[in-house]
This record gives sequence, C-alpha cells and structure tokens, in this order.
Amino acid sequence: MPERPETYPPDGRRGASGPRGADALKRPAWTPVGFDDWRTFYPTTPFSPPEAGLDLTPRFIEGWMRNTARLSAAATIVLIAGLYSEWLPGCHRAARRTLCAAGYRVLTVPVRSARDVFDQGAHIAAFLRTRLPASGDFIALTHSKGGIDMLAALTGDPALRARCTGIALVQPPVGPSAVVDAIFGEPVGKSRPVMPAPMTERIARRLLNSRWAAGGTRDISSRRDPRVGAMLAAIPDDLHLVHAVSWSVMTATRFDSHHARLNGFRPGCAHDGQFYLEHQVLPGHPQICLPRLDHGQPVIGGLGFDAGRFWLALADLLHITRGGARGPQTR
Repeated sequence: MPERPETYPPDGRRGASGPRGADALKRPAWTPVGFDDWRTFYPTTPFSPPEAGLDLTPRFIEGWMRNTARLSAAATIVLIAGLYSEWLPGCHRAARRTLCAAGYRVLTVPVRSARDVFDQGAHIAAFLRTRLPASGDFIALTHSKGGIDMLAALTGDPALRARCTGIALVQPPVGPSAVVDAIFGEPVGKSRPVMPAPMTERIARRLLNSRWAAGGTRDISSRRDPRVGAMLAAIPDDLHLVHAVSWSVMTATRFDSHHARLNGFRPGCAHDGQFYLEHQVLPGHPQICLPRLDHGQPVIGGLGFDAGRFWLALADLLHITRGGARGPQTR
C-alpha cells in the first residue's frame, strides 16, 4: 500500500489529477536520457547492463524524440494496467487520449486485483476474443503485473498469440515486491527497515489478504504461484517482447511509492518505488533502461512525465523492432 509521498518543490505536478498552473510549467519535462546516473544515487545496486544486441534504449529515445508511431493505423493497441489499478482515477487516461488521437483503435482491458496471474490471464484472453476485430493484428502495452497477466493470456492461447505482433512490459514484477513481502512478514534485506506503525501494518496486511486483493498481491510476492516463475523462464520464442526497467529517487505519486522503506531495506540499491531494479529484469530479452521513473508514473503521470508520449514511443518501438534476430526490421 502507498506511503505518504516525500515533499517536493511546490511547482511540481502530482499527476493527471494533481495541481496544475503556470508554476507547473517550470518543472523540467521528463527525459529518457540518463539511466546510468543510478550509479550516483544507488552505488551498491547489483545491476548488469543488457547483453549485446538487447539494449533498445537508444531506439526508444529515438522514438521518444520523434513523438509519432509508425505502425499501421489498422493495428489495435491493447492496454493492460497492473495491480490495484481499478482503484486509480485516471489510470491510463493519458495513454488512451494520445493513442486515440494518433488514429489507433485502443482497447483497455478491465482487470481485478482479486485475480491471480493465471485467472487474470484467462479473463484477458476471453475479453480479447470477444472485443478484438475479427481479423488483424494487435500489440499489447502493459504495466507492472499487467504484463505478467498478459503473458499468461498469450501463453495459454496460441491463436491469440499468433495475432499479437508485439508486447511491451513496463516495470514487470519479475522478482518479488519487498514492500509486500515485509507486510506479509517475509524477511527482507539485511538492515533495519523503516517500518510504519504496527496498526498500519496490521491494516495493510488485512487489506492485501482480503478477497479484493489477495490473489493478485500474492503473485507479486515471494509467495507467488510457482507456475509464474516457470512461465517467465519459458516465454515463447515466437512472441516479440520488449521490457522496460527503471529507477527513481523522488516520489511522484501516492501510488506505489515506497522510497523510504526500500532505501531502509537495502541501502544504496536502485528501485522504482516498488521493485528493485534487478527484480524488473527478464534476462535474455530486449530491454529499455529508463531513469527517474517512479512505479506509478507510466499510468498516472506526475513530475513532468508525459505518459501519453511514453506509450506512443513504446508502440513505435515494437513496430520498428518487429522481427529482430528473426528477420529484417520493418520501417
């Protein structure tokens, strides 16, 4: 559950529903340049750069600067949000607005935090089978657990996977959430953590174990269904996939920003406010490395981050890298 955000300058923006005005324009816009700055803020991070040929960060930056998508206007774009997103006002609003304005058909799949990865995957597959056009391809743009859920949908439905020409996973929970593990009583880190009041901890544990959140919460923790790890280790070769990892130093929103706790668990280790950097990595798969991006920003913005432009650039990246090692890139 989110903690109270850190104080930040009065000219900051708190996201789609936060304060705006002339002063907000003074904040520098977010940029995808500068990932290696993590060494300054988090010098003990156990992170290794992507293998040769798998770092797509320069290609993403190119698309970000271009600010237009080159995939066919006939393509459908599917948006999948992550855990607790049904309670976030304005979730993916900027993405829908920007992608629709660019001329694309956009489907936003309703998700529920009560569902575990495989139940959610079955729901997503059933939804898409009824809502996608009878013919034509689609790409999937996903956030957090939504990416793992979408993988479950695609691995469980080969016919649906055959129509998916690309999937982007942003900040995927490949490893466990240390915050959720701590609430569940699992050992986390080697140092004394910054703990909330005992009453707050008990309330959080009760909420996360409730029927509204238990299934999904379990699958971003160390208690996850072991089939999830097996699925992530055996992603089908015919699936065009890229994933984005990030770190942040400033709380951007009230959603999934736990900087104080994560810094206390493992001092000097980079994280995005919810997951440590190395716990977002899918080894052996194309990767985008992004600086100063808090976990909630891709879906609700904040601190000068243009979420619509971000998802448009990802859609473009999936298009221009389609084929990868299996064939020439399409332009």
